[in-house]
Amino acid sequence: MRLQGLRPLQLGRFSTVRGGGRAWSVAVLTLATSVAACAPDGPPSVSSPSTATALSTTATSPTTTSTATGTTGSSTTAAATSTSTTTVALERSTSVGDRRYPSLGTAGIDVESYDVELEIDPDRRLLAGTVTVTGTFTAATDQLSFDLDGPEVRSATVDDATVEVRVDGSDLIVALDDPGSPGERFVAAFEIVTAVDSGPSFGPDAGIFASQGGLWSVNEPDGVSTWMPVNDHPTDKAVWTFRLTVPTGFEAIANGALVDIVADDGATTWVWHQDELMASYLVLLLVDDYDLVDDGAIEVGGATVELRHVVRSDRRDDLDRYLDITRRQLEFFTALFGPYPFDRYGLAIADSQPGLAMETQGLPLFSSTDLDGTLGPLQHLLLAHELAHQWFGNAVSPATWDDIWLNEGFATYAQMLWFDEVGLSTLESEAELALRTLPDDGWPLSAPTDLFGTVSYNGGAVALHALRLVVGDEAFFATLRAWVLEHDDAAASTDDFQRTAERVSGRDLDEFFETWVHAPDGPPDAFPVVSATEDG
Repeated sequence: MRLQGLRPLQLGRFSTVRGGGRAWSVAVLTLATSVAACAPDGPPSVSSPSTATALSTTATSPTTTSTATGTTGSSTTAAATSTSTTTVALERSTSVGDRRYPSLGTAGIDVESYDVELEIDPDRRLLAGTVTVTGTFTAATDQLSFDLDGPEVRSATVDDATVEVRVDGSDLIVALDDPGSPGERFVAAFEIVTAVDSGPSFGPDAGIFASQGGLWSVNEPDGVSTWMPVNDHPTDKAVWTFRLTVPTGFEAIANGALVDIVADDGATTWVWHQDELMASYLVLLLVDDYDLVDDGAIEVGGATVELRHVVRSDRRDDLDRYLDITRRQLEFFTALFGPYPFDRYGLAIADSQPGLAMETQGLPLFSSTDLDGTLGPLQHLLLAHELAHQWFGNAVSPATWDDIWLNEGFATYAQMLWFDEVGLSTLESEAELALRTLPDDGWPLSAPTDLFGTVSYNGGAVALHALRLVVGDEAFFATLRAWVLEHDDAAASTDDFQRTAERVSGRDLDEFFETWVHAPDGPPDAFPVVSATEDG
């Protein structure tokens, strides 16, 4: 996520600001125009949630019953028993067990699709409607749990039956009269009302924000749960449909293909369908006066990619400056990373916070202040970084938020590659500069103190450049292509990446990863020196 600028890639200064009980990072680009990038960050050290062990009890009633054994950690276990000798352990999960964000997600379910039907009043900053979640149980349980931090739930149903819900902290919990079994499907629907905070700035919290004339969103890492129920962790990707009704004169934008526009008395419903699996943090929601621009298609990597852009109507001419470079970058990165992983790509140029860009799937978000019709180092950086994320972060998402370098380090290295390609700098000088200016603390790369800080971005890029020097160009880019191919539509970890790199390169990389990725004090002060015979 987000730009992390240098000279043009070097951080001018870096600080941590505390607010709202959470930390967020601020980076200022040392460019002709200073641009800040910020992102919420979780606690630097949180113990993994515990899971209770299963009970074995004897029920006295001939009917199936369930008994909770406790509330410690992310998951409790109950025993459902009958007069038979069979005892079924029921899980009650409210977390996937992510060390950095222990309250996010829920184990025991696999969400297949979200149908988000909302009426949006941008003037009153209200969202109201129904969110329908379809999925499958992966463990026996007598409850459903979703992340929810703010919205009011007016009513709920599970499989068309009305149910009671309760909110416990940031968890929306639905008790099930009939426990779900592994492989069994469920359909849960929630009628919700959400009020958007009046503050316009993205800061300590992600979610939906107000612009001068509408609404915009950045949802990494946990913003979607601030406006709808969701299994808000990248390990549970799903298909999404958005049915967004806004007053006439507004456009409502989301991910995927625009499949319908329905005009009614004083309102218009915009229907978007994202049929490629998407993590919740990659959701885009925009409401304002937008032009939708069809720029045809491009043939890259043996596939056709549709080019569909969105730009504020009063900034329509600014988009033209970026149409050609978008095509060139798609061709460049496809040659290096393998086929572009989605059916479509475009730029969303919005009245959003300056200095903030987000890799929302297939349609990354940029501020109209940054993509202002000029094409300098800042614009090259932003466009390259967010496009690279479509492979690294979107197609392959982090298995835990500690694995964020697999997103940000890869995208930062990609922007270095692009700067080298267009002559704005050289890869070697940018990599050396990034290495020399890494911070002394905040390590290791595999579990950084600041999620969206210099360690994740520049430290990740430095590790990749070191890996390239060790295994050679051919094996390095083959590793990147294999990484996407093997883990597309899924989430993967640092250990997974090491296994891919070892398999492709034919090398034991334990020492390399201990030195460049897992070292608690950061990497060495110099890149590996590899002889011509060692260089693959």
